[in-house]
Amino acid sequence: MKVKDLILYHSATDRNYKVGDKLHFGEQSNIQKFNCFNLQFNKDGEPLHKLGFANAKKGIFKNKSLMIDMSKALNNYDFIMREFALEEVRKQQFPKSPSRFKCMFLIDDEETCLHNLESLQNRTKGKSFQAIKVKVNGDAHFVKDYGINRSGLSFNEYMEEAVKYWSQDQNSKSATKEILFVGDVEVVEILKEIKSDAK
Repeated sequence: MKVKDLILYHSATDRNYKVGDKLHFGEQSNIQKFNCFNLQFNKDGEPLHKLGFANAKKGIFKNKSLMIDMSKALNNYDFIMREFALEEVRKQQFPKSPSRFKCMFLIDDEETCLHNLESLQNRTKGKSFQAIKVKVNGDAHFVKDYGINRSGLSFNEYMEEAVKYWSQDQNSKSATKEILFVGDVEVVEILKEIKSDAK
């Protein structure tokens, strides 16, 4: 969907945005893609699955730290599977929609943005966190009626879910879950900023 001078909101980690900053999204890869291609699943130089099998042969899992690491790895594999399925379906069937690997993730509600900022601070290792208001001109995909959670699905099942995700009604009256945007962005206000030393 084409949007012009639309005011939206974004929660950011370690970006140091300033009022008046002008950005463009659509050509360069974003952090979503970076995470998909750079997550590692090892501990002390050994693959987590190998350590898990070795630990299981002892009878039960006694290494709590290893269990937590393996759970995180499974969650990350699921994240990667979902994102690659979404991007594959987008390229094949919805090529005019913004790529999740090149977009800016936005929301249309200030209160939700501020809530997301707190969540971001609690689950990431950044040094600074910002909630910003932006004015955008470009293309947006509104996720309203159909988001895709990490559900441990097969790649084919995620592909089926992705068709529903990309084909959803852009004019739905449901609350917005997220907005994928490519185009020109201007930072118009810093709503809140948190530095790591303030944690």
